[in-house]
Amino acid sequence: MRTHGAGMNSTFKEEEGSISLLIIGLFVVTVATLLVITNIASIAIAQRSLVQASEAAVQRGVQNLDLKAYYVGKGGMLSGILNNNEVPIPIECSSASSAISDELKRWNSSNNSLLRPEIREVWMNEFNCDGVSVGISTSAFAVLPLQVPFLNLRNIELHTSVGATNSRSKGLYLFGIRIS
Repeated sequence: MRTHGAGMNSTFKEEEGSISLLIIGLFVVTVATLLVITNIASIAIAQRSLVQASEAAVQRGVQNLDLKAYYVGKGGMLSGILNNNEVPIPIECSSASSAISDELKRWNSSNNSLLRPEIREVWMNEFNCDGVSVGISTSAFAVLPLQVPFLNLRNIELHTSVGATNSRSKGLYLFGIRIS
C-alpha cells in the first residue's frame, strides 16, 4: 500500500506548476476578449452617433422650402398621384446644402455634448438633391478606447448615408390644418 501512495506522490510532483500556466493563459484570453468587445462596442456606439448627426443635418436641410416652386405649383396634385398619394414639397438645394454644412459644423463644435467622445470630426462626402429629397454621405474618425501598442490601430473611419424628403398627404388644408 505504501508503494502505491509513493507512486501517486511522484505523479503529482511531475505535474506541479501546470495549473499556473493554465490560469495565466485563461487570464490573457479573458483580457484580450474584453479588449476586443470594448472596442467593438465603442465603434458601434460611435456609428450610431454618426448616424444621428447625419440625420439631424438632413432634417435641417429638408426644411429649406423652395417657395417659388411651391407657389407656382410644382409638387402639386399630379405629383401626388404619382407618389402614392403624398404630395412632395419642393426643396431649395443650395440653401439645403449650406444648412447641412452648418448643422455638421454645429455638431463638431459642440464640445462633445452632442457627439460621442470617440468621434473626432464629422464631414460630408457627398450631397444629393433632386428638388424634393436630400441625401448625404458622411464620415468620421472614431478613436478606439483601448489601444494595443504593437498593433498601431488608433482609430477607425466610419461612413453612413442618410436621406429625407418632405411630403404632405393629399387632402384639403385650411390654415395648415388638414380638413379631409
